[in-house]
Amino acid sequence: MAMKSQSTSSSSVGLSPDAQFRVVRKRNRVPLSCAPCRHRKLKCNRGHPCDNCTKRGDNASCTYATPGNRKKTSSTNSTASSPDDMQNRIDRLEGLVLSLMTNGAQSAGPAAAAAAIASMNQNGGSISGSSADVPLDVDGPAMIKEEQEHDDSDVEQVSKSMGIMKVDNNKAFFASEAHWYAILGEITEVKNYFAEHKKQYDEQLLRHQTTYSDEIKPGTAFLFGAVQPADRAEIMAAFPPKQTADLLITRYFNVYDPAFHIVHGPTFQKQYDRHWLNPDETPTIWFGMAYAMMCIALQSYNRGGDEPPEYRGKTWELSGDYRRRTVQCILKSDITMPITYMLETLILHVQADYSRSRDAEVGVLISWSIIVRLAMRMGYHRDSNPYRALSPYQGEMRRRVWLVVRTMDLLFSQQNGQPPMIRSSDTNTELPRNIYDDELFEEMKVLPSSRPLSEATPCSYMITKARLVYAFAKVVEESQVLSCTSYDGITKLDQRLRELHASTPPHLQMRSMEESARDPATLIMQRFSLELLYLKAQCMLHKKFLGPSRESARYAYSRRTCIDASLAMLRHQVTIYQETQQGGRLRTVKWFITSLTTNDFLLAAMVVALDLHHTSEAERAGRSPPSEIYAWPQDRRDEMLSAIDRAVNIWEGLRDGSMEAYKAHATLSVMLDKLKSYQSLRQAQQNFAAAAAAYPATANLEDANVAPEHSAAMTLGMLSTGALTPNSANMFDNRPSYPASMGNILNDPLPPVSQGTGLTPQYTGPAVSGGDQAVAGSGASPFSQLFGTSNLGFQNMDLPTTNIDWVSAH
Repeated sequence: MAMKSQSTSSSSVGLSPDAQFRVVRKRNRVPLSCAPCRHRKLKCNRGHPCDNCTKRGDNASCTYATPGNRKKTSSTNSTASSPDDMQNRIDRLEGLVLSLMTNGAQSAGPAAAAAAIASMNQNGGSISGSSADVPLDVDGPAMIKEEQEHDDSDVEQVSKSMGIMKVDNNKAFFASEAHWYAILGEITEVKNYFAEHKKQYDEQLLRHQTTYSDEIKPGTAFLFGAVQPADRAEIMAAFPPKQTADLLITRYFNVYDPAFHIVHGPTFQKQYDRHWLNPDETPTIWFGMAYAMMCIALQSYNRGGDEPPEYRGKTWELSGDYRRRTVQCILKSDITMPITYMLETLILHVQADYSRSRDAEVGVLISWSIIVRLAMRMGYHRDSNPYRALSPYQGEMRRRVWLVVRTMDLLFSQQNGQPPMIRSSDTNTELPRNIYDDELFEEMKVLPSSRPLSEATPCSYMITKARLVYAFAKVVEESQVLSCTSYDGITKLDQRLRELHASTPPHLQMRSMEESARDPATLIMQRFSLELLYLKAQCMLHKKFLGPSRESARYAYSRRTCIDASLAMLRHQVTIYQETQQGGRLRTVKWFITSLTTNDFLLAAMVVALDLHHTSEAERAGRSPPSEIYAWPQDRRDEMLSAIDRAVNIWEGLRDGSMEAYKAHATLSVMLDKLKSYQSLRQAQQNFAAAAAAYPATANLEDANVAPEHSAAMTLGMLSTGALTPNSANMFDNRPSYPASMGNILNDPLPPVSQGTGLTPQYTGPAVSGGDQAVAGSGASPFSQLFGTSNLGFQNMDLPTTNIDWVSAH
């Protein structure tokens, strides 16, 4: 979502330098409410004291702002000119400097304009508090220099997230703007690409469904009668012999996801031994839990490629059989009954289901919502300490189960662009204790003290991840909030994330593969998982400020943090991909890489590509907003482009096994081609500008009799009229701006065909035969004509009018 400021939207080619770069400053409004009411966001009746302060008995603090105390003047000096005239001159020269720094760094203009600014300062003028005063290298929130005191009304439109809504072919679909494909609504050529390649997409979807899809979609096996019920005798007869069960149960405890540490090993071993002594007394739901554990074990063989001889080529089919048996046990025990092990069995079953697919599955999200409601019905969202009916052992195991329920509710919801069901205000359940399983037993009267997180126990990773997840929940809430959020709140969340990241236990802190030479593969994957969660939180927290950062220096830190986090995620993607290939150190644990992880990589690639796209669009249109002082240097742009290039190559190797990977490869390939085309064009333009630096028209700029500000103005005038850049009037055609609301993007048609593409001067699209007449087609994008002249909207990406159905593509 890109938001345009007044100064940017008002600038256009052909305006005079004064009108084009005049900075429009916000009116300094005096708040009418008292300070306590503004702080508490209450409606104030403006009394002295007001009613709210009177009710609280806090009359002394009921104070009102005065016209003179909201913003101090930037300088106490005065000159012969009026303050308004002086400010206008400062604004004009500031705009000249920033424009020339972006578009004419090789010319004599920037030096002249800088001299003009220095001259103004010597005469008593000041530009302190403007964006020119902000350093280029912004290292943290504390380094952000705001223009004295900001009114948060400029953050309101950024903070409000309406999400995207598409209604088509009797289907309604919603996702928050934090979802990766919501970014595609801002890239017209991507939408056109899929409209033009509909047949290829349909063929790929058919191949994928034939090769990889289960008969029963993940997450729906116990819904809608997908699995036929079975009686207890059939369930018991299908249970494998002890030798087979021993192998699979042992495999489960060796490879289970430590974030799902909800089965207490010693207790399960006692129950397992009792089962073989007297199977008739084993509860049906316990059979279901054991079937789910063996299903996960078989899937790990298949994903890891280390199947034992007796299971070679059979693990996937066998895991499907055990999956159905798990569902039969759930149905036989009545899913609505809050009995012991029902929740654990459901969690393990859905975990196995989401691991079966490399794509985000809506069925998994729906199934998990049932788990959330069942957990709340059983009281897992309340800590067990006040309830004497629950033993210390039961209370501790309930904490582990609730942690998993809350964590996956957030992650599955965020993956599908939905708000989580569980709010932090709904629960008071504490985190589990960092103890070994041998310290926990059913007959215990008191729980042992928690060990420090620096001590590696089976729960240390689970607890560390939960702390990050709970902070990430606040980030997700901010990304989907409908009310105004202050930027101070964003920086506080950022600081909280950094503190949690810094407090990660040493054995779980991220290290390079060289530094992890003696570490087990499982531990390395845990480090990657924690690091990716932290980076995703940073990316999502600051993503909404990517657009405004080009308009206001206030948000420059957000832009840099978001891009840094995205690039780090893409570097980790390369490492993980290489190390999970044949001969890599992580090949035996590549089943750790699920649809949740690939979704994070895709979000990062989209963010980097989108930032480069909007930067190129701004330059192509000749726009130079104030914050272009933060424009990435060329080596940074090259790094970002290389990161997308590497991601495209990785997605190409995965696209045959995942529809999301197919979409990712196609989308990023289109964007990469366009960005490379623009880079070539930009390089050619810079080469010409460098050669034209000695053009005679610049000679008068070196005349000592010419005032610096006049020299800067003439330089800018020549840049805008084409004297220093060939065909600049055509090369930088005005581009149609994208709306601020993603909801509008999805439902609005593309711009009219009369606007041209902006890539080729005066080009309006290929002629389309229509009888004896030729109609000129066009597109809003500088590259849309490369993929045809289709005037279809975003519906062709997710819920198209034609046959491409992105929602059911899984």
